[in-house]
Amino acid sequence: MLKRRFYFVLFCMEALNGATDLSRIKAGLYFGSTVLVKTLAGLLVIKVLAWKLGPEGFGLLGQLMTLVAIVGMLAGGGITNGLIKVLAKAPLGGAEGKVWYASAFTLSALVSGAVAVLLFALSSTLSSYFLPGVGALLFTVLAVSQVVIAYGNLPLAEASSRGDSRTFSLITVAGTLVGAGLVIMAVWYRGFIGATYAVVLMPAMVGLCAVFYAVVSRRVLLQACRWSFERGRMKLLMSFSMVTLIGALSVPLAQLYMRDALGASQGWEQVGQWQGVIKLSDVYMQFMGVVLINFVLPRIAAAADKRQVFKEWLGSVSALVVVLLSGFAVFYFLRNFLIILVFSSDFLPMTQLLVPQMAGDVLRTIAASISYLFMARGIVRVSFVFELLQGVVLVCAFSMLFDNTGVMAPVYAHLFTYLSLTIVMAFGLLIWMKRKPS
Repeated sequence: MLKRRFYFVLFCMEALNGATDLSRIKAGLYFGSTVLVKTLAGLLVIKVLAWKLGPEGFGLLGQLMTLVAIVGMLAGGGITNGLIKVLAKAPLGGAEGKVWYASAFTLSALVSGAVAVLLFALSSTLSSYFLPGVGALLFTVLAVSQVVIAYGNLPLAEASSRGDSRTFSLITVAGTLVGAGLVIMAVWYRGFIGATYAVVLMPAMVGLCAVFYAVVSRRVLLQACRWSFERGRMKLLMSFSMVTLIGALSVPLAQLYMRDALGASQGWEQVGQWQGVIKLSDVYMQFMGVVLINFVLPRIAAAADKRQVFKEWLGSVSALVVVLLSGFAVFYFLRNFLIILVFSSDFLPMTQLLVPQMAGDVLRTIAASISYLFMARGIVRVSFVFELLQGVVLVCAFSMLFDNTGVMAPVYAHLFTYLSLTIVMAFGLLIWMKRKPS
């Protein structure tokens, strides 16, 4: 029933955007299947981690999860969105597309290599700060993992740029299932230590599947992997990279600060309750990210004028908000049952955190969709400012609210942040729409 309902919503999204051909309906079905698998796998991983580690262990693991998320987003320079945009207009089949892909490969190789060296050098320091009892080897494994992620992002971006949702779906689903299985086995047999290594390796499984696909089924990608240092192309890709860099650091660093403050004042069990809410949010916000990056962004990038851009954006964001609100209504009605099902009865206190978190996530979706609109049209500076403001406003709001609201401060700060940013981004969109084309 859930799967049929999800397919119907994606079909409605297509209808809102004026899509009538069968290929676009198939794309919606593939994205629906992908997100369904990722959601179920994510919930299963959360369940096993929460069950085996408890709120305190889950809270401690949250710090490592944040670092892994930062490193994963930085892998290869974070040029996925930029590569999708340029290849949507200059496919890999042409000479122009091959040069763009080569430039992306060069930038990915340089950045992932630099990050790997940095992680190697700082492995002992990172181990002492994040998980003193685990050891430096964990962060050496993370260095290798992000290299795999970097190279795997290139085939996935190329598939998205040409609308090959089937390939994107198969690679993502395969990697997700392998990664989820790895985490479950590791925490089951090796407890907390096993969980740390599995969390580090899990994101690399999708990258590994993508590299395997390129080697076996799409050799043209390997042929395009050569060194290319054309200044103009590198500069454009790096502009997208800077947006990803700020996005990778802004909110996660803010959450690191908030966890430390909350843990020192309220205890790590309370951090675990908030971490549970964050992980639930991450699961369904993955759906938002998949649709915005691989479905909405290429279509807005290819739109002919502002009117078509606005039509594509409005139809997509309307459907996304409907999906979110419907899902939140069901979840909130069944919240006690679902929290025990996904986590355990120890996590029931997190129910008080749900409403402000969910409201903030709806607003976050709207604000982020406007940011992707500007990115797709090449106005990267707006997306850069948006990513930066997320972390800045979040920390400021948390600091102001913490003394009076205690454990509720993180979710209230989350709601305030995205209410503010939605207003700002909507105002920016209105100004852009009224401005005459240059």
